Amino acid sequence: MATSTQSKPVTGVPIEISSVSEWNSILRHAYANNQTVIADFHAEWCQPCKVIAPVYANLASQQPFTYFLRVDVDGNRTRPIAAKYSISAMPTFVVIKRPPGEEVTENETGKGVVVDRLQGADAPGLARITNTHASRAYTPPSTLQTREAEKSKDIGNDLFKKRQYAAAVDAYSKAIELSPNSGVLYANRALAYYKWIQSNRDGADSPEARNALRVKQMEDGLKVTKLEERWGKGWVRLAEAFLEAGCEESMAVDQGLEGRRHNLEAAEEALTSAVGLSEGKAKAGKFPV
Repeated sequence: MATSTQSKPVTGVPIEISSVSEWNSILRHAYANNQTVIADFHAEWCQPCKVIAPVYANLASQQPFTYFLRVDVDGNRTRPIAAKYSISAMPTFVVIKRPPGEEVTENETGKGVVVDRLQGADAPGLARITNTHASRAYTPPSTLQTREAEKSKDIGNDLFKKRQYAAAVDAYSKAIELSPNSGVLYANRALAYYKWIQSNRDGADSPEARNALRVKQMEDGLKVTKLEERWGKGWVRLAEAFLEAGCEESMAVDQGLEGRRHNLEAAEEALTSAVGLSEGKAKAGKFPV
């Protein structure tokens, strides 16, 4: 069953397009977020369209980061869309994506390009083009601004794997100085703080020291979700920070039971965001990115 949207577009269910403006709005939103659009051009009188519709809806439910649209080729307000894409047979499925490597600029008005199309009620073919082109969970760019920043990140990752968490924090901090807008670096340092706190050593051997590190962990968790709001793993890092802030040791010098409840609720909210952004499951990750 298709739905219709006039505000923020939704994924996971087919959207029945009601106008050219709604179509353009969704395409611009998908373009800006580098998400795939798959459109089903159909007609009310088309029996094959009705046969393939449940298959289309099922595929939509399996691809939470892809927009599945339905366009009635005979609709008074949607006929121009079918004409633009030269639809001559129903059903026709059109895949629209942002070209690879094309950067989005401020106030971007791009709508993507057609990268694939399929005519007919071909269920295996529809599954193929969907699996080939569907959007995946967002991951931020891992390339940093300078070679020196990359080198410091690599050193931090190596130290982390050796469980030298304090030294790893120092290496990530140096990388952040050189590449301050990298969400990956803040996520890595937040994880290193978390493991350092758990180790109870190398400067994390007292409640006071661990609580000081928890503050820094929280700062990094908030920073990464601000820089990379669509990255599920960043929200996992923030959830870990809230869990640490709500632990018994931290609450002993903070806000008691009420503060602990608040932090646990915040952790649950962050994990919910992580699941929604990570294809239905939150992956904490044992190692930095």
